[in-house]
Amino acid sequence: MKVLTMICAAAIAVCGTGRAQSLVDRVTVHFSTPVMVGDTTLPAGDCSIQVMRGSSDNVVLEVRSESGTSAAVLVQVSRLIDSNELTNGHVNVILSHRNNNYQLDRVVFPDHTGFQFLY
Repeated sequence: MKVLTMICAAAIAVCGTGRAQSLVDRVTVHFSTPVMVGDTTLPAGDCSIQVMRGSSDNVVLEVRSESGTSAAVLVQVSRLIDSNELTNGHVNVILSHRNNNYQLDRVVFPDHTGFQFLY
């Protein structure tokens, strides 16, 4: 009985690890101007946005510029149905303008789900 329990536990652990790895998404964007992500200013240029889902309900987006500057920010997962955020089959990155700086505000996917930055 102990052997059967150990085999089942190992199988569940392997399935859980595979599931966790499949929940990591990455999007590449190009910013023509420096962008604030949290307290970090990313330089203009190509950046990758990686979705980090953990075992809890918390989701963190890591934004990394090609120069190596990076920031990780807690986000809220939401269904963003707004006619002003038409995606035309693409991922949209929405910036806000605050205090003469552009700040990453939302990432919206073609199915109108997305992430709202919490800062």
